[in-house]
Amino acid sequence: MSAPSSETIWPEAVPLDGEKLIITISCGNSHLHWATHLGVEHNFEPHTFWRTPHLTEDETKFEDPIAILSRNLPDQPHDYIFGKARDASAENANEQSQSRDVPQISVYVVSTNRVQEELLARIWETVPSRFFVMKGDDFFKKEDGRYDNMGTDRLATLTGAVHMYGHPALVFDGGTATTYSATDSDGKILGGGIGPGIQSKFRSLSKDTHALPEISMEEVLSRVKEAQDNGKPLPTFARNTREAMMVDSFQEFALKGQNVIEHWLEKAFKKTIPAGRAKVNSKRKVLCTGGDGDILMELLQPHHGGLIEHSNSDGGKSNNESSKPRYDVESSKHLMHYGVACALLSQNSLRKRKGLPHEEYIGKRVAKHFEVEADDGDNIFRGIVARVIEFEGEDPDFRIQYDDGDSEDVGMDELLDMFKMYAEYGEKKSVKAAAGKRTGISHKKMDALNASSDDKVKTLASILPDETAVEIPRFPMKSAKHGANETRTASKKPAAKKAKLGDDFAALVNSDPRSFVGKRISKDFDGSSFFGTIVEYDNSENPAFWHVEYDDGDEEDFTKKDLIKALSHYSIHGKDDPDKKT
Repeated sequence: MSAPSSETIWPEAVPLDGEKLIITISCGNSHLHWATHLGVEHNFEPHTFWRTPHLTEDETKFEDPIAILSRNLPDQPHDYIFGKARDASAENANEQSQSRDVPQISVYVVSTNRVQEELLARIWETVPSRFFVMKGDDFFKKEDGRYDNMGTDRLATLTGAVHMYGHPALVFDGGTATTYSATDSDGKILGGGIGPGIQSKFRSLSKDTHALPEISMEEVLSRVKEAQDNGKPLPTFARNTREAMMVDSFQEFALKGQNVIEHWLEKAFKKTIPAGRAKVNSKRKVLCTGGDGDILMELLQPHHGGLIEHSNSDGGKSNNESSKPRYDVESSKHLMHYGVACALLSQNSLRKRKGLPHEEYIGKRVAKHFEVEADDGDNIFRGIVARVIEFEGEDPDFRIQYDDGDSEDVGMDELLDMFKMYAEYGEKKSVKAAAGKRTGISHKKMDALNASSDDKVKTLASILPDETAVEIPRFPMKSAKHGANETRTASKKPAAKKAKLGDDFAALVNSDPRSFVGKRISKDFDGSSFFGTIVEYDNSENPAFWHVEYDDGDEEDFTKKDLIKALSHYSIHGKDDPDKKT
């Protein structure tokens, strides 16, 4: 009934238009982790999660595969496949499939377990479905730092973290094995580590020694709950064997984890985040996932979450309670499924845009809100997409010509926001109609469009024509949160509307790229201008870059696109350059 199991080949593997429910499965070392996802109109958002034991060869040999599939499904997907309150049978599955807009169900598997992949393919063959095994390249390319044999599961969870908070990212995954994986500020994979999980450690101690007991996960969780509820952390100098085993294991995870985080902060944030990045991990979020993710999260907190005894001294220095944490830890059990959804959205967006020249955006109406005093009380300015500015090896910019004569260049993400705003507000109303109606963005619908990552974000399918629809992936995620610090990131919101001088600088950059060495530049970070000097031009690799040293000691490599923007910014804000005033 279904196509044979295959690795994803895009765009053929993209969910079909009209699919209302999609299945993703992660093959862990001890369990299968399932999720249903809503259709593209809901950004493939994960909806229902559940866990089942591994499939076995015996059950697939001697039992009806459709019965095995049935008992592994909760009511919602079961009813969707076989019909509400109907028995699991091939006849019912076929009949129910004909009532759907899209008969087949797309199933995506993330796995490092070949046996489970094959067994899952057998049971899904019994119903109308398309069965795909995702590969590492679906999440990170080789040029993004993915190394050979890096687990697809690690790449999927890392993608989920990047999607939620941007680069740099760091994920701890606690299960049978405990892993950590990270990216740097350029979006490249730094690497990671792999070791035994909490339960694996206890099982190994019991198996490889004669005197040590086996400690169940239920006992571990009970002791964790006691520590949290009663303020009784495991003592460093334990007085019984079971607590001695637990405290040693917990200390190893806590101290190793904190050491990993410190190295990540040092390596991943050592240079300024590249300009134009849609999402930046400015709060230095560290995500914990997997079966033991909640425990790992607590161990990585200040004072180790109260699970193990904490020393009040630190190398002779008193512990300063008022000092702010340098990072923020969250737990998300289902991070991998969000990573898969993000990958599907990306491929779906590419499919919709495939064959659509950027020039087809030219002439479309846009709108944008500026922090300026408008005579009619309407701070939303309208205009058109006037031209496309291409950059070798990079996404293009778009020249916006406003109705009042000003212009500016924006990236693809901002352009999509401007399409949304125009769809919401349309053309400028008369002064009389606008008076008393709004002095800024206050409509409930606009609040929804600008909602945080904890709210659903609508696609652009209802805003742009079908042939130009592009989805913007963003998901809600339930997590336990703790305090965090901010780092400086590039601000997308302008202080006032102003024209760009990109064309003139682009021509000069093309004709004499080395002439900019020694020139001053400026760049906007969180609404403030930071100044620096171009100290080097390097064309040993393609694309070439200009190395910038900021006055505050930070450094950054500029692409041609970055350089033009920084020069344009300086042409307007150079009067504030402290180097000119000295």
